[in-house]
Amino acid sequence: MVFTGLDGEKRFSVRYSPLRKRWEPVERGGRVIEVIPSHLSHVKIQKAPTRNIHDLRKALGIEVSEKFGEVFWDVKLSGDNYCLALFKDFLPKKGYHALDPEVFSLARVCRALGVRDAFVLDVGRRKTTLVEVSEGSFRSYRVILKGGDYLLKEIIEKKGVGEGEALALLRERGVEDSVVGEVVESVLSSLGREIGDAPVLLSGGFSRIKGFKTLFGDTLENPFAPPEMSSAFGASLKFIYRDSSPDFREEEVSDSDLKKAALLMGGSLLALFLTTVGLTEIRKETTKAFRERERKEFRERFPTLPAIAVRDQVKGMAFVERSPITRRLVRLSENLGDGIKIYRIEFSDGVLKVMGEAKGEELLKGFDTKSVRKTPEGGIEFEVEIR
Repeated sequence: MVFTGLDGEKRFSVRYSPLRKRWEPVERGGRVIEVIPSHLSHVKIQKAPTRNIHDLRKALGIEVSEKFGEVFWDVKLSGDNYCLALFKDFLPKKGYHALDPEVFSLARVCRALGVRDAFVLDVGRRKTTLVEVSEGSFRSYRVILKGGDYLLKEIIEKKGVGEGEALALLRERGVEDSVVGEVVESVLSSLGREIGDAPVLLSGGFSRIKGFKTLFGDTLENPFAPPEMSSAFGASLKFIYRDSSPDFREEEVSDSDLKKAALLMGGSLLALFLTTVGLTEIRKETTKAFRERERKEFRERFPTLPAIAVRDQVKGMAFVERSPITRRLVRLSENLGDGIKIYRIEFSDGVLKVMGEAKGEELLKGFDTKSVRKTPEGGIEFEVEIR
């Protein structure tokens, strides 16, 4: 089977043989695993409060909604821990097989090199990412929005040169130039993490700055891909070197769903279908039909949201219970109309108090007003308690 890591427009493919348990780079494309940029994603690994994935998803759905709002997320159980990954402001391309947070893509490169403890420093155009790998697994990461563009901007301002001259300076003199060295050091210090003598795998196009390697005690080389292809390369290995990263793949149709579908199809038709194509093909075709129907319904009901990770989005909406104050605000909003202004909202001891002004008393019909007072301008000041 062939897997293709996709990082923006950069692609890297590998062919994997499950029998020989070996992989090799290939030119042709395969199942696409798209990289979620590190600055658009969030990853958290914690001890799992339950081993039931459905209960865990329900609990995390509430937490994610409260902390991050409308985002795409997935979770994976690994040993005693769970890994939660989410992203926002990133729209995957159509037809992807799975998604991969970039910090895992970068950490996976070390697995491919047989390195158990190291740092991966990725210096891209818009950001710099530092990933720590410990005992062969992803451990932590830092991301700052200072990358190649920032370096160029600082050099152009400090040296008083154009962009072309600044690029040439990075290639020809690099950190040997005092201004370049100063700017690079400021970016590294912004990461807020001491690398020390640990091995460092340099990644990203701007890690090619001349003399950049000399800033670290021990640097690693990736013989399989150039530095700017590290994320795409690591993503292509997602299903070869398994780790705790969520897949962002839609769930398979459950056995109960298949049984219901079988009853609807009818006994004789099902028997014929089983004989000709087998249970695997039934699962495949039924899954496809369910997924297409789900996407169609989702697009109709939520036209402003992309129809990806449909089930996770709906679950997040379904499992978030309204708080007492939310329910009261909903009741209030049902009676609000033009000509009503809200000045203040207070909530204490289980009572929601709303103070405002209406243009006329007729607008307050439907409100259980606690107090009403006419204003000199002819309006009506009111106070409402909603219990």
